[in-house]
Amino acid sequence: MTTKEQRRQEWTARIADYKASGLTMSAWCDAHHVTKEQLKYWLRKLKVVPSEVVTTPTHWVPLTVADSIQFTNHASLVVYIGPARIEIRSGFDPRLLREVVQALEAPC
Repeated sequence: MTTKEQRRQEWTARIADYKASGLTMSAWCDAHHVTKEQLKYWLRKLKVVPSEVVTTPTHWVPLTVADSIQFTNHASLVVYIGPARIEIRSGFDPRLLREVVQALEAPC
């Protein structure tokens, strides 16, 4: 383990101790022989650690678009992909839908 990783672990434990102590920042710092500036720095630094952010992998499913689809009574089809929404109505262009789906599948 590197010195940087050890320091991060040490301050993670210190922050947890500070939060659980119920002491004021000044009182905790005096008791643990650290400055308020050090504690504030590590509170900010450890607030969000990008490497610890968990992301859910994207799973794409195949989609086949027929060349001609008949809609009646102004029916529509809505496809939700996470917060995105694709609404398909009567008279849509199948080629455009195919291009949109292909663009969504393309890696960024």
